[in-house]
Amino acid sequence: MNKEPTPTLNDLAMKPNVYSWSSKVDFVINNVGGFKDYKESSLCLLWKQPFILTLEKKKIHPHLEESGASGYRLKIDASLTACEAERAGKRLVYALLSVAIFRYWGVTLSWQDTPLPCRVIDRTVSGGMRVQGFASVKNDISLGEFAEKLSHSFSELNEIPYTLLLSMELCASSRFQTDDRTKLILLISALEAIAEQRNISSEVGDLILSLKSLVNDYKFTDESLKNSLIGQIGNLVRESSRRAIKRVLLSADINKEDINFVEEAYGARSKIVHEGHRIPEMSIMNARIDRILQSVYKRYVYGITT
Repeated sequence: MNKEPTPTLNDLAMKPNVYSWSSKVDFVINNVGGFKDYKESSLCLLWKQPFILTLEKKKIHPHLEESGASGYRLKIDASLTACEAERAGKRLVYALLSVAIFRYWGVTLSWQDTPLPCRVIDRTVSGGMRVQGFASVKNDISLGEFAEKLSHSFSELNEIPYTLLLSMELCASSRFQTDDRTKLILLISALEAIAEQRNISSEVGDLILSLKSLVNDYKFTDESLKNSLIGQIGNLVRESSRRAIKRVLLSADINKEDINFVEEAYGARSKIVHEGHRIPEMSIMNARIDRILQSVYKRYVYGITT
């Protein structure tokens, strides 16, 4: 079977109807990174790959620009099929992140609710009209009001549990993030911080002893695997984080609908971290969890700590 000849760069540029598919990656670099010899709005980069690679500036939120961050788009042309373009796009994202990690850049990918960090595009389709906008809400207070609110909160609790401080710090830090996945992970972690996992050995102690006995009696070829299983079984004396969070929410009089929503959000966080899934509409999810956390903190000062 004859292999398809590798197209030349001239073929890719001059035959968009044949090589119709491209992939683009939008990203933001913090003020640690950047390109010292970048002066044009768009230019082709010379590299040792059989694709045309274009770098162009991308408008980002003014708040990010003021902090020294810069927005860019990498576009890779071109492929015979959308599948090939997708594969090339993912490789390009990997290459970008690899450069960022080893150059100590801070980079965030702008992929919102799309299933992939790259977008496959049809080169033959007209771009049409493009609109881009940014918005933010200021919530300033006067110095007098600030001092009054500090005084009120200062008087609420004599002893501040470290878990409460950690939870509130994670919640506040999540609002600094521009990436919704990072926000979700921080917000769920904020819930976990105040959800102490209770010891349930009185309820499951006999079961745990039985499980350990079964493992000890089993003939393992790998002793480390046996020890790992014994350790995992030992962890069963503590309730799960998920159950602990639900208990805290019930204690804080959070309604059933919101408790079920947090359950879904916890599952979404697990899918992101453990399975690499992409969750749509995370900005809506994050805003709601933030509000639920505020309700929990308000109830916390009335003696609800577990």
